[in-house]
Amino acid sequence: MQIKNRGLIYSFLGVFLLSACGGEENADSESEEQDQSSDADQIELRVAWWGGQERHDQTLEMIELYEEKNPDVTIEAEYSGFDGYFDQLSTQFAAGNAPDIIQYGGNLNDFVSRDVVLPLDDYVGEELDLSNHDEAMVEAGTFDDQFYGVTLGTNAWGVLINETLFEEANVSLPGEEWTWDDFDQTAAELTEALDGVYGTEYFDHNGFGIFVDQRGKILHEDGELGINQEDVEAWFSHWEAIRDHGGVVLPEIQAASSTTPEQSMIVQGDVAMQLIPSNLYGAHNNATEDDLAFHIHPYNEEGRHGVSLRPSQFMAGYSKTEHPQEVAEFLDFMVNDPEATEILGSNRGVPVNAEVRANLIESASEEDKVMYEYVDWVSSTSDSPYVPNLPGYNETEALFQEMSESIAFDQISIEEGAAEYWQSLQEIVENNTED
Repeated sequence: MQIKNRGLIYSFLGVFLLSACGGEENADSESEEQDQSSDADQIELRVAWWGGQERHDQTLEMIELYEEKNPDVTIEAEYSGFDGYFDQLSTQFAAGNAPDIIQYGGNLNDFVSRDVVLPLDDYVGEELDLSNHDEAMVEAGTFDDQFYGVTLGTNAWGVLINETLFEEANVSLPGEEWTWDDFDQTAAELTEALDGVYGTEYFDHNGFGIFVDQRGKILHEDGELGINQEDVEAWFSHWEAIRDHGGVVLPEIQAASSTTPEQSMIVQGDVAMQLIPSNLYGAHNNATEDDLAFHIHPYNEEGRHGVSLRPSQFMAGYSKTEHPQEVAEFLDFMVNDPEATEILGSNRGVPVNAEVRANLIESASEEDKVMYEYVDWVSSTSDSPYVPNLPGYNETEALFQEMSESIAFDQISIEEGAAEYWQSLQEIVENNTED
């Protein structure tokens, strides 16, 4: 074929190339607009929780699954150990930039009273299904007839025992209904027999709540204190006697300890007995090669153990979140989705969704079976009520720890410490309780 008019052909090619370039530019422009539109539609949620490494790994895996099933949502995880968690949270609330979804403990009521928790009633039955949840645990997240927090699990306090150290010390394991006298004697024997290991930790404010129940009283109800100064003095005197017998870890070790399972005193080899909630048995057990057992709390002289079933943690939304519907949808996924709940397991307690619970029991690990059996046992033997944490949680906990340490370090007498604690406790509760 002979080409006769090269100019015409070149003109045609020039137009074609310009059209092609223009088409690419238009395509790039349309692609950028689509990306911008996609970014605009993307929802970002911040989720905060505390725990040990096992809980972090499980929760991050669950979040990854949620993002796969909900590609329009991106989750920013904010997690840490328990120490300092609520101090950081309080700072975020004050600055107005708290996470959209937050894990709470028995102090949910405290934050509800501060109007920083999102009421969820508008989403129950639609985005959030509670139909298979235990009614008592739904009530635990309800305040003034409004529902605020999804219960993540049920647990009960008990004594974690290092059987390896008991065997090394040649000390008999406690019986099923051991008393405080048995506990005192056992702790002293362990300390005496083990080099550099103490019988027990001090049982802090959680143990105090059980102690109060054993005395036939309730710590508080809706901010109304049900104890008096004599109860406080009895608690400090009780532990001073155990300390005098050598059973309690040195106060400087206790003060520097961590509540994170991997760094806890029993895993680190500082003590042979420690008070923990049942849902953390597995995390402690997996963090050590020693043999651990979970045991009932010591009874009082009248044969009352004082341990109650309680929600392990709550998950709730921030009242200022820009995405309340998506918050509710995430909460529903976390406690109801079969794949999500299988990933999370029982780290946060026995699931309150009956179908989820039945599914997990079938494939429960040995650690989880211990937890299930213990929770079932407490359920069948206890009439102790669930009591939320005291109003002004950060302040009351810091006060209890400060006074306990001052007495342990011999900086103040038991009588003076009890009087000072009682006076300050009343002021904090009054300041943090609505009229």
